[in-house]
Amino acid sequence: MNDLKKAIFETRRSVRLYKAEQITNDDLHTILAAGTMAASAMNEQAWFFTVIQKKDVIEEIGRLATGNEDSPYYNAPTLIVCFAKKDAIAPVEDCTLAMANMMYAAVACDLSTCWIHCTKQVFNDPQYAGLKKACGVPEGYTCIGSLVVGYQEGEHIPAKPRHQNVFSVIR
Repeated sequence: MNDLKKAIFETRRSVRLYKAEQITNDDLHTILAAGTMAASAMNEQAWFFTVIQKKDVIEEIGRLATGNEDSPYYNAPTLIVCFAKKDAIAPVEDCTLAMANMMYAAVACDLSTCWIHCTKQVFNDPQYAGLKKACGVPEGYTCIGSLVVGYQEGEHIPAKPRHQNVFSVIR
């Protein structure tokens, strides 16, 4: 339990600068397997993950997302895009839990991540349906978000202070 507590309270941070070095296949498998172990509504497991490690494809998706050359992917070598069945009971929640599992699995592999929200704008835009198909995404799935994964460039960034008084307890 101490490793998990350390990951939550100290280690996992949204990293916005990555080394160009690609992650290992073993680490990628661990991260994806962790995603599939997430809780899901009625155990539907209504997710599909597309892994993109081809730099020019990541850069092109970034251009489509931003409309310019400023990549939203922070030079990360791996982009994991999460899709959910549109008619699932809780598609957003299921994929969010899967992506959180992947973030903590990455920490266990000494890797860093950052949730990238703008990817969904590209994959959910009908004009880019061909890209979705080229990525092997089954029909009837919608993009929920994406993660970049890689080795952090630079020093570990400590957590910013958290808001206080954001919960109540009723007993």
